[in-house]
Amino acid sequence: DEGVMPQTREHLAILDLLAIKQGIIAITKVDMIDDDPEWLELVTLEIAEAFEGTVLADAPLLPVSAHTGAGLAALKAQIVKQLLATEPKADTGRPRLPIDRVFSISGFGTIVTGTLIGGQFRIGDEVAVQPVGLSGRVRGLQTHKTKLDVVKPGSRVAVNLSGIDKNAVKRGNVVTLPTVIKPTVLIDTQYQHLDSAEQPLKHNMEVKLFVGSAETIARTRLIGSKQIEAGKAGFVQLALRDPVAVVRGDRFILRRPSPAMTIGGGTILDPQPGRQHRRFRAETVEHLQTLSQGTTDELLLQVLRRNEPIAPVNLHKLLGIDAAEFAPLLQDLRDEQRVMQLGKVLVSAETFHRWKSDIETRVLDFHHTYPLRLGISREEVRSKLKQKAAVFNPLIASLVEADIVVEDGALLRKPDHSVQFSASQQSAIDRLKAQFAKAGINSPSVKAAQAIVGEDVYQALLDLGELRQVRKDVVWLKADYEKIVAQVVAFLQKNGSIEVGDARDLFATSRKYAIGLLEHLDAIGITRRVGDERKLIPTVEKKNGT
Repeated sequence: DEGVMPQTREHLAILDLLAIKQGIIAITKVDMIDDDPEWLELVTLEIAEAFEGTVLADAPLLPVSAHTGAGLAALKAQIVKQLLATEPKADTGRPRLPIDRVFSISGFGTIVTGTLIGGQFRIGDEVAVQPVGLSGRVRGLQTHKTKLDVVKPGSRVAVNLSGIDKNAVKRGNVVTLPTVIKPTVLIDTQYQHLDSAEQPLKHNMEVKLFVGSAETIARTRLIGSKQIEAGKAGFVQLALRDPVAVVRGDRFILRRPSPAMTIGGGTILDPQPGRQHRRFRAETVEHLQTLSQGTTDELLLQVLRRNEPIAPVNLHKLLGIDAAEFAPLLQDLRDEQRVMQLGKVLVSAETFHRWKSDIETRVLDFHHTYPLRLGISREEVRSKLKQKAAVFNPLIASLVEADIVVEDGALLRKPDHSVQFSASQQSAIDRLKAQFAKAGINSPSVKAAQAIVGEDVYQALLDLGELRQVRKDVVWLKADYEKIVAQVVAFLQKNGSIEVGDARDLFATSRKYAIGLLEHLDAIGITRRVGDERKLIPTVEKKNGT
């Protein structure tokens, strides 16, 4: 009956200031006016008018009732639709978790929760809590009560911290990686004063700052203007009572402490200005205007994101700045790990970490689906990512160096993954090995081996190198294989060449095994076929000292 309440209008203004671009408007308790559709239409029109000109002006408006269930199906469908259309949160490799809750659990210790932004956390990560300057380690991670090894930006996350006491941290602190962020008590901002503000924003005015999950008292220092009228914007330096942990681009809200009211908000231009500015100095105003329009390094990153992966020389051409400025700028961005070099090309940190996350997820999913397999095919991962080897190879090298994955021949696996056989599986393996040992070169066929241990265990034995399959129907134990190959090499060193009949007689076996062996040695580069003969490739002769 009272229409759109002042608190709703204030919340809508905050959404505008925070640039929240997606949303759904739900008109609740519509069961109370089931007998008056004209009243619902009037309410709908009033709400649409209140949201006109805001970030949610085009948001879907849905009438619902929790009591009768009316409209809930449509609401759920709209939520799913918007979630599917939402872009993944950027991963710049600089994770931050603004803490909104702190508690402890017996046997686990300190738990903090929040919404992760900027990057990923992994179990075992060394972390810092700012602005209090504490150091600890990630002991455990959960998202929606599900335990995870890695959590991604945009997720609601609970972090179990070791080495940090519960009473030493509080709401408003930020969990991050060491060196990512520094505390500050002075920030330069671009500020928007609300149309609804009852008085102008003045110099040295006491306000309450809300940024991330932190709140603190601040004093305003207006730069370039005496006051900022309702509906107007300007530059404001905020001097804070308590230190906060923020970065350039973070959005904030200002409220009047008493009587409590939201008066405006904006964007942090410089979280570390270093000193208080002279308010009306032309150079200071010009500097803040430049920051508000975007710096050269931000322009470089924008061009890079549109054209990556790209060679440095081509990026320089597209950017169109002097070489003397480009080289040190690019080096600074590399040093800050905002630009990553993969072989001969550059990619943004967001793309690098997205690819890294994709590879890690594929490897983890493979381990979960095929626990008896040592790892996923490296080539399969490259193919699915649709990457050229020139980019993929240095990408994998960087993940190996960071101990995120391990290269095991042609396979990729997690460092802590190992194949574990059950007692019954190990018993079957022992039976198979006994048959191989008895048969020698005339080993059981691939199908026979698979029948004894099962296809999954058979493939695991191949991955582990305990079996060597030389063709579709021929497989040997590793020790037998190495012995057989050594005998062929020795025969070639003595006789100069070998034919199928020679191999058959040498091992007292059938043509199937002899042909399979010689074709395999051709394929792996030990021999080269010349007519009906095989000759030892010179590099193999040198390896064997001949």
